Amino acid sequence: MDHYVIIPRSDGNLAEIKYFEPRIVRILKGQSITWINRDTKVHELTSGDGDSSLPTEFFQTGSMLPGESTTVKIDSNQGSIPYFCSIHPLERGLIAIFQEDKGQIDTNGVELKLSNGNNSSLFAADNQKILTRLQRQVDPAIVEYLSDPHAALIQNRLMTIVFWDISNFSDLSEKLKEHPELIAVFLNEYFAMAIPVIHEYHGIVDKFIGDGILAYFGFKETKEDSTSGAVNAVLAALKLRNAFKTLGKNWIEICKMVTNYDLNIDIKCGINTGFVLVGLLGSGVRD
Repeated sequence: MDHYVIIPRSDGNLAEIKYFEPRIVRILKGQSITWINRDTKVHELTSGDGDSSLPTEFFQTGSMLPGESTTVKIDSNQGSIPYFCSIHPLERGLIAIFQEDKGQIDTNGVELKLSNGNNSSLFAADNQKILTRLQRQVDPAIVEYLSDPHAALIQNRLMTIVFWDISNFSDLSEKLKEHPELIAVFLNEYFAMAIPVIHEYHGIVDKFIGDGILAYFGFKETKEDSTSGAVNAVLAALKLRNAFKTLGKNWIEICKMVTNYDLNIDIKCGINTGFVLVGLLGSGVRD
């Protein structure tokens, strides 16, 4: 079985440890790992401890430009091999090696070490991280709306609803079912590309449904400007379609490299404008 690890796109935050996808890759001795650089920066991976930035002799990938990949055969009797990027030492991962005649090894200890390192401050900020994650689940416009004392009032508004969907995503998921981390990275890149476009045109992201995105436009429109939501929805759809061309092409190439299967994917959407009821609906437990 081939193993693939993604070097994800950087969020620009240099203060926290970042992990590769998957964070821990489990292999049999003698198998190979292919790292795929999805970042916009050059990376150079080496075995060793990221805390000390001291490399070990097990492997070095050499420089990987954006979009490039490197394959390394792991033929070691070590139970686990930590590694990091020599250019960006806070980027780290772990290879857990199984010996065929000895069964599985317990990686809990090495996973804890990878999580801990000398970064006790990360655990001190656990509560803040949980809060940040919760905030990421709700569009900022909704948070702002909930602070409005009139939010509970049910209103009839003209709005435009858009649903985006990726064609052949089910086939892509089936072809990559042995590598679910690749599907997760693809979706994260897709959502990270789509959300700024939707916000640029004053749209609000309602929810993600698998590979689907549900958004609405015209939420803050006045009666005098009741058509701008529909116009913004169409403009957002056109821009997202163009932006997806490059992303889709890159992932078609990755799918072909991993599965030797030539699959076509594209983005499509449905747009509808009409009157909807807006306000806080629900029970006393949940709106």
